[in-house]
Amino acid sequence: MIKRHYNKSLVWLEKNRFVLLLLSTILTLVLPAFFGIGLLSEVIFVTTLSFLFIQSTVVAEVRKSRKIPIRIIVISMMVLIWLKPAGYDSIYIDLVKLSFIVAFFIFVVIFLMRFIAKSKTVDVNVLITSINIYLLAGIIGASLCLAFYRVYPDAYNFPSYIEHPVFAHFIYYSFITMSTVGYGDITPRIPETQTLAYLLSISGQLYVAIIIAFLIGKMLMQGDQKKSEKNIK
Repeated sequence: MIKRHYNKSLVWLEKNRFVLLLLSTILTLVLPAFFGIGLLSEVIFVTTLSFLFIQSTVVAEVRKSRKIPIRIIVISMMVLIWLKPAGYDSIYIDLVKLSFIVAFFIFVVIFLMRFIAKSKTVDVNVLITSINIYLLAGIIGASLCLAFYRVYPDAYNFPSYIEHPVFAHFIYYSFITMSTVGYGDITPRIPETQTLAYLLSISGQLYVAIIIAFLIGKMLMQGDQKKSEKNIK
C-alpha cells in the first residue's frame, strides 16, 4: 500500500513538475522581500532557493545518466548557500556559489528551451515553461550582478536607503533592467556592469519577442493541422 502511494506521488510530481518549478521560482523571488534584511531574511531566501534547486533537478533529470552528476552539483550548491547563514561569509565562497548558480540555471534554461522547441502543441506546460525561462533568466542576471558587486564594491550606485545590498536588491535590479523599465535607483558605475546591464536588457526584450512569435507560430500550425484532419475526414 505504501509503495502504491509512493508511485502515485511520483506520477503526480512528474505531471506537475513545471507548475511546481514555477511555484518555487515565484517563492524565491517574492518571499524573502517580506522579511527585511538580516538572518531571518537570509534563511528564508536560502530555504526557497534550495527548494528551487530541488525542483529544477526534478525537471531536468530526463536521463538516468544525468541523475548522479546533477544531484552532486545540487548538493554542493545547497551546502555552499547554507554556509553564509551558518556564519561563514567569504568573497571566495560567494563567487564559487554564484558561479554554480549561474551554470546550473543556464543548464536548466537550455533544457526548458529544448522542451518548448520539441513540443508539438502549445499546452499549459509550454506556457508555464516560457514563464519559467524568463524568471530563471532574471535569477541568472541577479547572480552575475552580485558576483560583480562582490569583486568590485563600487560597481553599482545604490540609493541611500540601501546600506547593505543583498541578493533581493540585485533580483529587483535584474528584472527592472531586463524589462527596460529602468527606474534609476540602482545604476551601474563601471564598464563591466554597464555592459552587463545592456546585455540583460537586450536579452530580456529579444526573449519576449522571440518566444511570443514562436508560440504563435506553433498555435497557427496546430490550427492548420486540425483543419487538414477535418478536411480529410
